Amino acid sequence: MKKISLILAIALLGCITFAEDPFSSGLDAYARSDWSSAMLSFRKATLSGNQAEPWYWLIMSELSAEEFDTALKDIDRFNASFPADSRIPDTMYQKGRVQYLLGQYEQSINTLYRFISSNSGHDMIPAAYYWIGESLYSVGRFEESRILFSIVLEKYPQAIKREAALYRIALIDQTTKEDELLKLLKISHEESLKIIEDYQRREKTYEQAITAYQKRIADTLKDTRIGDLERQLGEEKTKNLALEAKIKDLQSGNAEQATRSVTTSPTVSEDDSRKRAIEELKEKAQILQDTYDEKSPGGK
Repeated sequence: MKKISLILAIALLGCITFAEDPFSSGLDAYARSDWSSAMLSFRKATLSGNQAEPWYWLIMSELSAEEFDTALKDIDRFNASFPADSRIPDTMYQKGRVQYLLGQYEQSINTLYRFISSNSGHDMIPAAYYWIGESLYSVGRFEESRILFSIVLEKYPQAIKREAALYRIALIDQTTKEDELLKLLKISHEESLKIIEDYQRREKTYEQAITAYQKRIADTLKDTRIGDLERQLGEEKTKNLALEAKIKDLQSGNAEQATRSVTTSPTVSEDDSRKRAIEELKEKAQILQDTYDEKSPGGK
């Protein structure tokens, strides 16, 4: 009985001791995926001393809870506080991945390239290449990202990110084909617009030429009509002048005739009288001749 009581007392003491150790509590919560409790416990554990272990697990808990901003700050603090720790490459890789998840693509590319260059042979290098490819893909640098995904496939055929890299390459190839098709469609559309604009420009030029030609014809016809009218007017003026001259001549002739009639009227009368006198003389002469003949011896 005493032995059982002793065992229970030791177990209770162990439980109390475990419960009072925040680091152990944090590990227990982490194992249960209770990220909030784990972060709280590990944060308390960091206050008990300058030890790398609680800081590392605090970072891992924050990453699991997707508390990326806080995790990024704690990674920088961990790397600065424990530069000789063997887990520095791990936190460096995690920093590059978190930067990608936060949309800090250029920073992520730089961080992961430093990780690859300074940690040859590390297990996470294939994943680092993959996340560099994702960052490049996110900023539209598809050809460069395809090269990084191809490195994962060719150099690390057993990598965890192999299937993800293969999927991204398929998407890039599809996107490239679509882009080429869109470029062809755009070029075709631009050429169509250019042809339409050229046709409209030619049509407008043609209409302007027709309008100018019609105006020129109208002006020419107008000038011709004016010339005809001016010519007709000149002819009429000439005719009028001729008529005026004739009228003047007639008027002059009538005046002269009237004057001549007045002046020669006695002469005409004298001629008539003379003619009548002559006729009378002839008649008298004939009467005398007849009378003479009748009275002569050889007469009737």
